[in-house]
This record gives sequence, C-alpha cells and structure tokens, in this order.
Amino acid sequence: MKLEELKTIDQLDTFLSGTQAVTFSFMGDKDTYYRWMQGELVKFRCVTLSRPTGGVVIRHQMKLSGYPHHADHAAYC
Repeated sequence: MKLEELKTIDQLDTFLSGTQAVTFSFMGDKDTYYRWMQGELVKFRCVTLSRPTGGVVIRHQMKLSGYPHHADHAAYC
C-alpha cells in the first residue's frame, strides 16, 4: 500500500500495527516536508478528532518523520 492510499483512521491504525519494520526517507527540502505534513493533518481533520483518534494520526506522523517515540505523550493534534 502506498502512503497516498491511507485515507481513513482505521487504515492508519492498521498501518501502525504492522509488524514489518519500515524505513522512510523524504525526498525534498524542509519546507516541502512541512507542507506535506500539514496536508496530512488537514486530510485527516486532526483538530476535530477525539484525543485517542487524533493520537493515531500523530503516531502515523511520528513514524513517518522519525520523531522520537518517547515524546508521543506530548504530541496531540
């Protein structure tokens, strides 16, 4: 599955629960990366989600960005 095909929270949750190790890299500059990340947050309407559901979106962003997992308790939409 391509990342562009992830359209629902359930799909994100399934992606996150996968057991296969995955490595990501982003092609482009920092501004392009931030625009992509913002677009993903808007696509999933992160600010309108409940805390647990928004957490799925944040964990997805953290996995793709390489943001440290120990910081996930501080991150929220």
